Amino acid sequence: MKILLVSGSLREKSFNTQLMHMAQNALADLAEVRILDWSDLPLFNQDDEKPVLPAVDKCRDAFLWADGVWFFTPEYNQMIPGPLKNMLDWMSRPLDPAAGIRSALTGRYAAISGAAGRMAAQSARSLLARLLTFCQMKVYDEQVGVGATPAEMKTSEFSDPQAIQKDIDHQAKGFVDWIQAQQAA
Repeated sequence: MKILLVSGSLREKSFNTQLMHMAQNALADLAEVRILDWSDLPLFNQDDEKPVLPAVDKCRDAFLWADGVWFFTPEYNQMIPGPLKNMLDWMSRPLDPAAGIRSALTGRYAAISGAAGRMAAQSARSLLARLLTFCQMKVYDEQVGVGATPAEMKTSEFSDPQAIQKDIDHQAKGFVDWIQAQQAA
């Protein structure tokens, strides 16, 4: 089992990057894990699709390597972050535009978690699930949402990381079990 972890935030001390590292720990005995660094991906421009840019190729290869992809999304103005949407726009493009061959997202399994303010990235998680489904990913229905308090927002640190780790551990086990069940069906 191979799981790709994707933080939807490019900020170094992001809550979502912290969640991603919790998931990395949770998956240590369950799957082979990679973390996607997509910080060098340019803004999507259809004129730049051919020849394939190295940063795009690197991301595509990571998605194609994975059985499942676990996204960790912040929420900005009740939406997923623009850079995350941009990355998904690149990944949703046909692998061979001339032949209409599927994208790097098609048929992959996806899990979603998110941390934000008091609403725990609820809108962003919902919109991301909708987008991933549109991109022909199979989305696991159990999500973890973490609402950061004003004090946590000031420090960029969770006040009770053990409780959050427990939720992430549960989601990790469920996600892996779900993928295995889907693959066996």
